[in-house]
This record gives sequence, structure tokens and C-alpha cells, in this order.
Amino acid sequence: MKYFLSLGSNIEPEKNLDIAIGALEKILDEINCSSIHQTKAEGFEGEDFLNLVISGISPLSFESLNKMLKSIEDTAGRDRGAPKFSARTLDIDIVLQLNDEEEILFESDEIAKYTFVSEPLKELL
Repeated sequence: MKYFLSLGSNIEPEKNLDIAIGALEKILDEINCSSIHQTKAEGFEGEDFLNLVISGISPLSFESLNKMLKSIEDTAGRDRGAPKFSARTLDIDIVLQLNDEEEILFESDEIAKYTFVSEPLKELL
């Protein structure tokens, strides 16, 4: 499976994105990274976010990979009790999943909703 992951942080973003990339290098093959995009906080007042998209290959199922992503977020100190629109140490979401024939198995609605997802994703497609 080929996965495209959206990463974002606005609390110590350089440090937390480095944590995420290091962890993802251990679970994904053939990693590619978009450039980093700085965006304003959406839905609340806060520091700017740094966002990027990473693509990679993994034999893991969507659910198994998603559990691992949540564990990486937790390692970076993610507060799961925080409101939906709030500062984040780290947010990692699967935004696109393709099978070996490059057919779309999952496409997040965040691609159409948010330029901080769609713009870096375009760099990798």
C-alpha cells in the first residue's frame, strides 16, 4: 500500500516534525516529503502551523498504520483531551491510501477542505 500522511504542528513544530519523520522512517519504505508549508491557525487564535505531507510504502493495513500514527503523536505529547481546533504538538493523518495498482482505497475530505493538506500533497502526486 502507498500512504500519504499529513503532518502538522504549532507547538515546537521543528522538534515534533523531526520526531515524526524519524519514527515514520522506521515504518515506511520509499519515503518522500513535500516542502514545509507555514499556515495560520484555523478555527482558533494561535501560533502558525508547520505542515507537510509524507508518502511511503507499507504492508500495514489502514487501521494498523493509524494506530502507529496515534502512538507517534502520543510520544510527541499530544493532548487528546484538547478541543478539535487548538494548538497541537503533532497531528498525523492518513489523507490518501493507494493499492499496488495506484487505485484510491481511501481519500480524506481534508484534501478538498484544507490547503495545508492539498498544497503539499500536490508536490508528491
